Amino acid sequence: MKRIVIVISDPRASQLPLLQSPIIIPAILLFYLYFVLKGGPKFMKDRTPYDLKTFIMWYNIFQIISNAIIVQQFISAGWFTEITVFCEPTDYSSSPKSMKVIHTVWLSILIKIVDLLETGVFVLRKKDRQVSTLHLYHHVSTVLICWIIIRYTPVAEISFPMLVNCAVHVIMYSYYLLSSFGAKWQRILNPIKPLITTLQMASTNKLVKVQFIAMIVYLLQPFMPHCNGLKTPSAFLSKDVYEAR
Repeated sequence: MKRIVIVISDPRASQLPLLQSPIIIPAILLFYLYFVLKGGPKFMKDRTPYDLKTFIMWYNIFQIISNAIIVQQFISAGWFTEITVFCEPTDYSSSPKSMKVIHTVWLSILIKIVDLLETGVFVLRKKDRQVSTLHLYHHVSTVLICWIIIRYTPVAEISFPMLVNCAVHVIMYSYYLLSSFGAKWQRILNPIKPLITTLQMASTNKLVKVQFIAMIVYLLQPFMPHCNGLKTPSAFLSKDVYEAR
């Protein structure tokens, strides 16, 4: 006789590193906020700003390579071939395609945690104006959203925003890296500087507002009557039923 167990987190992802406990990711974010808002500024109060140019260069290289790998892994998992942006049916199976999506989403959250180092660099360089409320909100909310997705609904249709975000990061960090090579490269890159600024800008930018609305429309597809896809955005709204084996 089969036994039915009601669980909140997706068992396919819950055993991955950093996901075994629901307190690990929030604890990382709390430490991050403590360091950038209190501990870091207190440490740097009477110190000369660190240069960190070499670290920043290698950080940019790491971001380019890691985000490019994530984009490639999403595409190889089936995006734009087997997986489409139009009401993709939800797959909670352990098929190779589904598991590849889960592992790629997990890689995404690891990179988003690494992204937190960026704020630490601002603190150590005493670039206090760059540690804005919007900057902190962006980094904290991105990690939380990725964590919620992989813990509760790690399915293909929810991964599209991550694919887009990582593709944008490849462009942004390539620009940062090349710009760090001096005035010659900065002059070469001047024509695309407005594009990079647009990619960075907050919701005050009209283009970003369009992108934001388009992403909301995409994520609302499963709620449309004709769509048999995901019916709830996360387990906060509905518990999923899995078969215990």
